[in-house]
Amino acid sequence: MTSPTIRPAQLGDAPILARLMTALGYPSTDCEMQTRLGQLNKAGGYGALVAEIDGDVVGLIGLALGLSLDQDGAHARIIALVVAEHCRGAGVGQALLTAGEAWAREHGADRLIVNSAHQREHAHHFYETQGYRDTGLRFVKTLG
Repeated sequence: MTSPTIRPAQLGDAPILARLMTALGYPSTDCEMQTRLGQLNKAGGYGALVAEIDGDVVGLIGLALGLSLDQDGAHARIIALVVAEHCRGAGVGQALLTAGEAWAREHGADRLIVNSAHQREHAHHFYETQGYRDTGLRFVKTLG
């Protein structure tokens, strides 16, 4: 398999990104994804990079800059990382993660944080092999 090319996501990528996010377990329509990409671009402090192989988008990493009260310096958070099923295990995720780490450094972050659901054991192993360590749990309350 050809090595992926990493580039910034574009609004025209919305249909394939919607399919990738749906495959990850977050149902998304083309229109929703286009709106989300537009909102991220407008807000600032966010990045979305895609991996292409032979002109086809096969992966996505979304990133957000942040600050915290418990540590000095800025951090970046991975808000999405997904690779098309037929490309998993071929280095696409690693290429996206490497590009995401570079994006974080370029934007002044000194650490990169990722949350991963309990059932994503394969993802946990992937992150650990890339030098990430398990530091705790995430709790979420939906506000309505």
